[in-house]
Amino acid sequence: MNWLARLKKQIVPDGEPTKPTKPMFSDPEGGFVGSVGSVLAPIQKAGGDTAAANDGDPDPDGGHHSHSEGMNGRETDTFTARLARFTDKGLDLDAGERLAIKLVMRDREQDDRRLCLECTHLGGAGAWRCTNWRQAGIAIRASDAQLPGELVRTLQHCDGFRAAT
Repeated sequence: MNWLARLKKQIVPDGEPTKPTKPMFSDPEGGFVGSVGSVLAPIQKAGGDTAAANDGDPDPDGGHHSHSEGMNGRETDTFTARLARFTDKGLDLDAGERLAIKLVMRDREQDDRRLCLECTHLGGAGAWRCTNWRQAGIAIRASDAQLPGELVRTLQHCDGFRAAT
């Protein structure tokens, strides 16, 4: 029986494969040297086609697309940059992560609203103010341009917005 037929039928050769099969030549010390086989593992059919190791990666994001829960490379980079900005502006790590994830979903849905935290005109860290208050319509005087935390973390349209990241 040839090897292909054995693979198809998963027939294991008779005998104990880990014991020497026959002497190959005599040893002057009185022993002999023989060949030893290996134990065959059960053969399982691999699902789907597999690419060769030297083929280019057809999907560098590993199957993560905008309709899936995982982030692709661009989304991961943007998430990381946003998280750094949010924590630099005074948010704790958990709140920053929640907002950054919310913005990944916003981007996927092509929502055009923005957070003040994404704006280059947001001043301060924790005690926020809008440095573009007039165009944004936040206040009528610079001294009144303080922003409450709830507003800074709320998606909105703003005429004074300019992206920081």
